[in-house]
Amino acid sequence: MSNEINNFNQIPNNIVQNINIVNKDTNETIFKPSIIQLCGKKSVVYFKQLIELQNVRGNIHFSIDMILWKMGLKESLNIKKERKYLKDFLIDIHKISLISFVNEINLDNLSSNDFIIAKLNIYDYKDDKNGNPQKIKYFMLLDSEYNKIINEYSGNLDKYNLLNLFCNIKSRIFTNSADTLVSERKPEVSYPSYKVIMEDIFIESAKTLRKYIDELVKMNLIMFSYAGDMIMKNDNGKPIRRKANFTYVVFKPGCETELENAISLFKNHKRAEGWSFLTKEKEISADEKRSITQKINMLNKLSENKTLTQSQKKELKVLKKKQEKWKVEYDEGIDTRKLEEEKLKSENPNKHLYEIYDDMGFYTKAERAYEEENEQYINIESIGIND
Repeated sequence: MSNEINNFNQIPNNIVQNINIVNKDTNETIFKPSIIQLCGKKSVVYFKQLIELQNVRGNIHFSIDMILWKMGLKESLNIKKERKYLKDFLIDIHKISLISFVNEINLDNLSSNDFIIAKLNIYDYKDDKNGNPQKIKYFMLLDSEYNKIINEYSGNLDKYNLLNLFCNIKSRIFTNSADTLVSERKPEVSYPSYKVIMEDIFIESAKTLRKYIDELVKMNLIMFSYAGDMIMKNDNGKPIRRKANFTYVVFKPGCETELENAISLFKNHKRAEGWSFLTKEKEISADEKRSITQKINMLNKLSENKTLTQSQKKELKVLKKKQEKWKVEYDEGIDTRKLEEEKLKSENPNKHLYEIYDDMGFYTKAERAYEEENEQYINIESIGIND
């Protein structure tokens, strides 16, 4: 393994993810937009340069032109615009207290060569078992991954959006601890929805997002797979149909097996929640639906006139079956999470929901359930005290 691959930067998750924070005093959920949403699509690149310039005291000594030189933009034809983008970024992150300046500077009149001494305030910390603060909620962006996108990519897509998408996927990857036994190892994957990714990093359409995903696959940076469409039978009404999210893995030797194992586990988990999976079907386009409907109408007229041949009767039967598949009505508005949780709790009456999810390997769900169950307990206790 080369030194380049070993080099990395610790990038906080909230640069590329929107975060919901629960206020413990009021139980209100506070929405915290990603830094990309607040400060622009070059946020990851700018922070990477600043992080690399930190000395042992946590100070950064730099100028705007030094950062642009590190990014390979010093000789850019749009150097004036690049200087303005970076200056605006520094103003923005200063406003939200992600950077503080040690020396006295005037941000409004800052020139490209002005010497700046600053400190970053971008990481969350948690004490380890010895009481020492450790960084949390970050992912490692390898230099090899960064260079492949920012310095080597020559395609038509925006390389900053490409980097942001890769980072968003990687920031959500579950990572086994170094001391995890092979027999207890979980697949290192993530499965954010299109909607979540688009809101996090500001990509406007699912069609555009899919282009970026496919490009990362071509670049051997990620792989993905799909568990298929899921059906849940609802006794009180229409069946429920949902598309499973893509499951992503960072490209590495053996990642195909990692994906297969992850999809298999996902299906087992969802079946435990009451879902079944449809076999993979070819999506029928609007043009195909129109063509099938027209043929059915034409054959129905022949049938009314009693001029339908045996082969046409068979064709009509096949076409009507195809039409039935897309005309089935599903309940789109129902709260599937509530149904899933009710089923799990009914089958595990002696366990808390967070314990059930933890046993299933759904750690994010377990964390959410733990927080919600604790909130309910606190609220009940408060009611008892007030009464």
